[in-house]
Amino acid sequence: MKRTSILLALTAVLTLSCGRSGGSASEETVIPEKQVMTVESQVCKIPILSPAQIKGKQDISIIPQVSGTLTQVLIKEGDNVRMGQKMFVIDDTPYQAAVDNAEASVNMAKTNVRTYELEADATRQLYEKGVVAEHQYKVHSNALEVAKAQLAEAEAALKHARSDLNHTIVRAPHDGVVGTIAYRQGSLVGPTIQQPITVVSDNSMVYAYISINSDTYLELLREAGSKENLMKSLPEAELILGDDVVYSHKGHIETISGIIDEMTGAISVRVAFSNPDGILAAGGNGRVRTEWESEGIVIPRSATYEIQDKHFVYKVNQAPDGTFTAVSQEVKVYRLNDSEYIIYEGLAEGDRIVTEGVSKMKNGMQFTPKN
Repeated sequence: MKRTSILLALTAVLTLSCGRSGGSASEETVIPEKQVMTVESQVCKIPILSPAQIKGKQDISIIPQVSGTLTQVLIKEGDNVRMGQKMFVIDDTPYQAAVDNAEASVNMAKTNVRTYELEADATRQLYEKGVVAEHQYKVHSNALEVAKAQLAEAEAALKHARSDLNHTIVRAPHDGVVGTIAYRQGSLVGPTIQQPITVVSDNSMVYAYISINSDTYLELLREAGSKENLMKSLPEAELILGDDVVYSHKGHIETISGIIDEMTGAISVRVAFSNPDGILAAGGNGRVRTEWESEGIVIPRSATYEIQDKHFVYKVNQAPDGTFTAVSQEVKVYRLNDSEYIIYEGLAEGDRIVTEGVSKMKNGMQFTPKN
């Protein structure tokens, strides 16, 4: 019995000893070292490369204002035309006849006016002498006014008939290049045709339409203070053609839409390029390359991590006792390039953040910073 008590006591002592030994080992926590950086605000250039649709400065659809058969097609697809140049001729036979009839009506109305003028003048003289009654004089005066109104109506009809006759010759509305011709000689055309006869494009200057991210635009707008200031500070742009050749003339951003596309979250931008040699054609495609200057904090993408499409960094927090912990901080970012982000919100100059191994860190984790 005595031997059993001694053994139990020894076992208890050994157990306590082993327990204390294990506890000491677990308390020796290794504090990792992490690379950190102090963030600073800087002016950086945001590169933008966007697909572009090219349109002429002015593309006008040619739709005849009168109906009839095309008797002449005086231009070819791709021709350069001058403003006022004849392009198409519509059969003018019925319109010339209408002019002839209207001219005859005008002549007849003029004759009636002269006749009623004589009658009214003669009646007026008789009325002044007391030979005829006032009623008879007013009848002749009113007849003269009716004749004058009929003359005005006839002259208006003649003007309209001559206008229709002039419209049988379809002319170029401005200098430009002729597009596809949808109707040929002998075709019946008119104001109600399904598609225009052709389109004349003024390619002396072309517009390249691109889209930019609305977040980028809004940040630039905030920095500029107003849309007017932003437009004044916009950089030049390059146009890269389909064969990867850079167009020789640089363009300038002319307009920025004030409406954000609900489907894409982008804003339309119009870039103007001069086209003195006619190299660029409406309907073409290319890419516009430009750089927008913006002030912001630039950090490596490796310093961020994502949760549900939101970006976070770990800020360095130093406690009064000198220990350092990582504090999670959400940030608003814009992708500057493959390895860097611009931070628009969430960090301030002088903040220190962890730049390595952030995917393995946790909020409140203790570490030792290294520069």
